[in-house]
Amino acid sequence: MVLKNRKELVRERLINAAIKVIGIKGFRKSTVPVIAKKAGIGTGTFYLYFRDKSHIFAEAIIYVSTRLRNYIDEVFQKKLESFKGRITDPNNTGPILRSMCSAFFDYVDIYRNHFVILFIEGYSHKEEFASILWETYRGFAEDMRIRLMTASQLQIIRSLNREEAEIIAWAIIGALPQVAQFYITGTHDRKRIINVLVDFMLQGIKKETKEITKRRSKN
Repeated sequence: MVLKNRKELVRERLINAAIKVIGIKGFRKSTVPVIAKKAGIGTGTFYLYFRDKSHIFAEAIIYVSTRLRNYIDEVFQKKLESFKGRITDPNNTGPILRSMCSAFFDYVDIYRNHFVILFIEGYSHKEEFASILWETYRGFAEDMRIRLMTASQLQIIRSLNREEAEIIAWAIIGALPQVAQFYITGTHDRKRIINVLVDFMLQGIKKETKEITKRRSKN
């Protein structure tokens, strides 16, 4: 484990304070003095680390996306390991997807401000932060493409070539943040959302068979 020096700790404290403040007040209504106060640091000290509010917001986007990407990767590896030896059974595809979706919403529940920063506030000010957001979303899509290819090779899902996996990855990356926003800005049932997502990923929107209808009635 690498120990962080004082400057790194102060910088991270400021970023976490910015995430909390902007997550509640929004980017436009947040101010440097309020962020510094939240971090327990003087306003003057803030400027030793960041040029202005836009600078720390951009760094917050990178910080949040890195945390989320690492979390999802760790969960994906653990889930694959837990299904080791049973992965090629088609009946396990649903439980794997449901387990992954549940882990995703665990993160949403614990770190709601992270989603506000990345997918609500970030998107609301996308013109100002276009390049950094593009790199962030492209990273998520590439991670997803790799996971889809891995799942395809392990026969968890149907066979996919690189282009197919990339297109589906972008579709998922486009959809999941919107579903997360739908979830955190309303009073929607988490279990119901996960079941609908898994059903959609498994079956798309094709006409139901009797078997699908029977399975859905059990969820």
